[in-house]
Amino acid sequence: MTRRIPLSKLLLIILKGLGETAIELGDLSQAITQRYSSAWRRGGQSFVADLKRLRQRQILQQTLNQLKRSQYLSAQRIGKRLLISLTNKGKADDVVQKLLHAKPYTEKFSTVVIFDVPRTHNWARKQFRQLLKQGGFIKLQQSVWISSKDAYDVIAKFIKQVKIQAWVNVFRAKDFLRQPKME
Repeated sequence: MTRRIPLSKLLLIILKGLGETAIELGDLSQAITQRYSSAWRRGGQSFVADLKRLRQRQILQQTLNQLKRSQYLSAQRIGKRLLISLTNKGKADDVVQKLLHAKPYTEKFSTVVIFDVPRTHNWARKQFRQLLKQGGFIKLQQSVWISSKDAYDVIAKFIKQVKIQAWVNVFRAKDFLRQPKME
């Protein structure tokens, strides 16, 4: 993704490029719109369209490279094609984003996750706890987590996907003897 340059810095860059210390406001807007004017003079509308297409491709390539460096994606070239897939880190982040953007329940329901992952699968247990914490769940007890959002489907799909359904149970709950604090 490209960072947006603040307008003040953009104006300074444009003024620096013009090589003048002062410029009229009308000339400034003209200088901004001249970004593609030299390309227009060289080859017309098709040349400008090609230039814009190349710029979009460059932005896409930069974004892909950034995601590969962050280890969210893996890319593999097969012949002339590029096979792009999510890594485990990318999949986990996708689940976290879905949990964070899940809609809150309209009534007093909560999504409750109860799990008892054996010590032989310690890594999976730690990862699952971290995922719940990052996804906005609150620890009710040691292996009981709760959320006021409708995250049942997201969690159920994830549990089946990573094959830990033997140790995890998810349900929607409404009646609590003591209502948990939702922060």
